[in-house]
Amino acid sequence: MLEELEKLIDFIQTEYIDFTQQWENNYYYSKINLKSTLVREVLENKILLDSIISYREFINENNIQLLMDFKQFSTEKSKVNIRTKAKNSIEYKIKNYMENHENGKVPINKCFNDLFGIRIICEDKLTYNKIANLINNKYSELKCIDSSKKDYKATHIYFKKNNFNFQWELQVWNKVDEINNIESHEKYKQDYVRWERENKGGNK
Repeated sequence: MLEELEKLIDFIQTEYIDFTQQWENNYYYSKINLKSTLVREVLENKILLDSIISYREFINENNIQLLMDFKQFSTEKSKVNIRTKAKNSIEYKIKNYMENHENGKVPINKCFNDLFGIRIICEDKLTYNKIANLINNKYSELKCIDSSKKDYKATHIYFKKNNFNFQWELQVWNKVDEINNIESHEKYKQDYVRWERENKGGNK
């Protein structure tokens, strides 16, 4: 299973580098230091929000090809899927960080480290320690985090070129945790849906 994860990581690195180069040559690319620029500044500077939304749209323009590219990594031992964060979800995340994370005094690249995400669900259990050892020994440029909390059990790996480009997130789940992880996401989603109804004029 660790070998399959290695192959996926190698592929993501290649795709990420190529995709990032294309983005840097895109008309809507803005060279913003995402580490020193804070979430609260997004509300004051339209260019920052436009940059986030434009990157999301740029990913969506290539979504079909990305789906086809990542489909090859789904096997009997693992299932791989991808997702792009929805525009409304981006707005909710800004609101959430403003209210619950130091009044938005958090770097943009920490808040929006998952605009594009890949998830692998492993039949054979992979512990955080095994994954972290792999990353430390072979992929020292990547960031590996034990993101487990309460009912959510996962290891997250982040791909990043520099502070001027958005990151990609790889979530590594074990099959035994899939149901609880999905339910954990649904709880978060309920808060988002409630916020969307209140702010977008939906029915309560």
